[in-house]
Amino acid sequence: MAAGLFAGQASAATYETKVLYGVNLRSAPSTSASIYRMLSKGESIHVIQKVNDYWLKVQTKDGKIGYISASSKYTDYIGGSAGSGTKAATGSAIVATAKSYLGKFTYKYGAEPWNTNYKYSDCSAFVQLVFNRHHGFKLPRTSAAQAKQGKFVSKSSLKPGDLVFFDTNGNGSVNHVGIYIGGGDFIHCSPANKVGINTLNSGYWKTKYKTARRVL
Repeated sequence: MAAGLFAGQASAATYETKVLYGVNLRSAPSTSASIYRMLSKGESIHVIQKVNDYWLKVQTKDGKIGYISASSKYTDYIGGSAGSGTKAATGSAIVATAKSYLGKFTYKYGAEPWNTNYKYSDCSAFVQLVFNRHHGFKLPRTSAAQAKQGKFVSKSSLKPGDLVFFDTNGNGSVNHVGIYIGGGDFIHCSPANKVGINTLNSGYWKTKYKTARRVL
């Protein structure tokens, strides 16, 4: 089951770039960052983003995301300017990606799917998975930090792909996040139903709703 999830996640990308010469895949865009492994000549990878003139953010076919040298010596990548990504993603595309994970991931606070063989996640890591790893955004790790991204949108003006935030502790602070999918519903990873869909318009989540942000 886990292997199937892992393969499904990786297949969402198009592996358009070829490695021309062995190059280290690192955890951050720095020569001092830890090395995951060396990418081999002939390997196909997906370039998520050109970070700057020196580094590319890439995804391998096994779903690993890291950074490699942007030197033309190492790949056949011919891409956009530094900072470019895939932020042209539509709300419908975001929702489709999110729904592809329905019923997946046992909720575990602090867990990230890409570091747990796609078995566990928390709410904000699920949002990162959808937005960052599939669509090239750079949303931060926690729900509180994600609630500071983009622009405020009222509940009555929500559109598919908007981020919706909740205060489940009742202390006035954001501690949960989901993705609005339309029709008053949102998708999220929660202890109650793994990745599932709930309504904003009644019941528990209506009472815990805090705010929403638009990052598209």
